[in-house]
Amino acid sequence: MRFTSSIYKELVVHDLGVTFVDGEAEVPDKATADALRGLPAEFGVRAVGGRPPTPASKSN
Repeated sequence: MRFTSSIYKELVVHDLGVTFVDGEAEVPDKATADALRGLPAEFGVRAVGGRPPTPASKSN
């Protein structure tokens, strides 16, 4: 799932292991995506599309 940060283009969320580059980040799982959705609005983070891969769809 992709997320954007319209305010902090190089935002790093250490606790979640997410780094935004040019305002965008790819999130690997639902738990991380849910945690990013819970960030305060002041960070300008929002989901922009896609779904995190399910364990069955990941390639080895």
